[in-house]
Amino acid sequence: MVSLTFGVVHSFLSSPTNVLLMLLLVLVIAALWSMHIPAGFPQGPRGLPFIGSLVAFATDPMYTLTDLAKKYGDIFSLKLGMQRIVVLSNIELVREALVKKQNAFAGRPMVHSLDLFSEGGEDIAAGNFTQKWKTLRKIAHQAIRNYASGHKLENLVTKDAFPRVKKVINDKNGEPFDPQPLLMLLVCNVMATMCFGQNYELDDTEFKDILKFIQNFNESFGNGLLADVVPIFKYIPTNGLRAFKKNLNKWFSLIQSKIDGHKIKTQEGNVSDLVDDVLKIQAEAKAAGEDQADLLTDVNVRQVVADIFGAGIDTTINTMNWCIAYMVNYPDVQTKVQEEIDDVIGQRLPLLTDKTKLPYCEAVIHEVMRIRTVAPVSVPHETTEDTSVGGYNIPKGTQIWTNLWKLHMDEKYWTEPEQFRPERFLDEDGQALPKQDSFLPFSAGRRVCVGEVLAKNEMLLIFTCLFQQFTFLPAPGKEKPSLEPTFQSLVTRCIPYDVVARERISRDSCT
Repeated sequence: MVSLTFGVVHSFLSSPTNVLLMLLLVLVIAALWSMHIPAGFPQGPRGLPFIGSLVAFATDPMYTLTDLAKKYGDIFSLKLGMQRIVVLSNIELVREALVKKQNAFAGRPMVHSLDLFSEGGEDIAAGNFTQKWKTLRKIAHQAIRNYASGHKLENLVTKDAFPRVKKVINDKNGEPFDPQPLLMLLVCNVMATMCFGQNYELDDTEFKDILKFIQNFNESFGNGLLADVVPIFKYIPTNGLRAFKKNLNKWFSLIQSKIDGHKIKTQEGNVSDLVDDVLKIQAEAKAAGEDQADLLTDVNVRQVVADIFGAGIDTTINTMNWCIAYMVNYPDVQTKVQEEIDDVIGQRLPLLTDKTKLPYCEAVIHEVMRIRTVAPVSVPHETTEDTSVGGYNIPKGTQIWTNLWKLHMDEKYWTEPEQFRPERFLDEDGQALPKQDSFLPFSAGRRVCVGEVLAKNEMLLIFTCLFQQFTFLPAPGKEKPSLEPTFQSLVTRCIPYDVVARERISRDSCT
């Protein structure tokens, strides 16, 4: 019987036509299977064979996600290449997943770009939900908290970083300029002083290298790595993959050079910045024994520092860039901001203790973060076990996107969400309302942004410094800054624009 079957198969395959038919049949079955939606799984677009909905995400991905939510509901699935993704688009679903079932949804998908960026998941942002990750996050939190509030952060922003930017703006003498490089200088100096104990001028070579790295990374990562959705391409040296790796190597070399320069200081007991703090923690772990040392290797140190320094730059710059763009478009709001700053602070340096007395300034920042959420799907999650959400079965290893853009535009929680209205964050007496349910710019649950408190306080200090010192106006003969978002690597960015800054306080004040 076996020999007869083998003979029939051999005879069938001896014909080239039959072989081609067999390959075609296998291809058709594989194509149909690639479009299959498992039973009990959220519905969504089937997309095209093998590539799924990649074509639909080529432009304006957040609008695509919002349109899909309208069609399929606030929980739906889609495929991008080989990746099956579940998208959550209302606060109830997001809280069920990230808060009520936070351990089950606390994983990270190890797509190729994140694998390279995290050196195999050895960081906080992309690391999977393990005991080692918990330890790294605790170390990062311990290192950050010394700088997240009080005089250290105030001095970093108002005395060290902002005066350099103020001088550059004053030197413009009323000429139009693009604020983004200056915001980069400001934020980069805050983070560089905090992390490395140094600061930059606009023409410093190393600062230009950092600026170039971020720009190159945004371009290469923004265009997407094909290997993230079709894994076989990680073995094919495409131009995009080569550029991405080259840029990463430069970035890691920069971070490592800073760490190496701090090791002697730390050995001598001189601890003055965040790198010193992390190295001190590493030394204590080594002294505690091999098990503890394995939780904070040299790669982990580099990755923790790179996470804190890098993540603290781009999102803050984008938010502040949007703030200036909106203030130029809404001069009445800018006037109210300045009146509150004048009444509360006057001409002295801003303090974090002013925070509760600046409800309108905070409301403006919150409204900018709502209407132009810079990380509109946050960082993707992955399920660590078979679980469920919204009544649907979600297998282990499923990628989860939280559509924060949709949350922040949900008409159930926000009246006329497309309108820029800071007052929505204030009560009738102009005081800050409690945090709204559907406002999660820093995500939630186990993977909530570890630098949330630092970012909030830093942005408030930068915002008050900028609008205490200057009034920002449209560049003569040009349109006001566009408020239309562009999406690069699922990050919401401004279209580049120019402004004019008119000085409000003398150059000798607030120093």
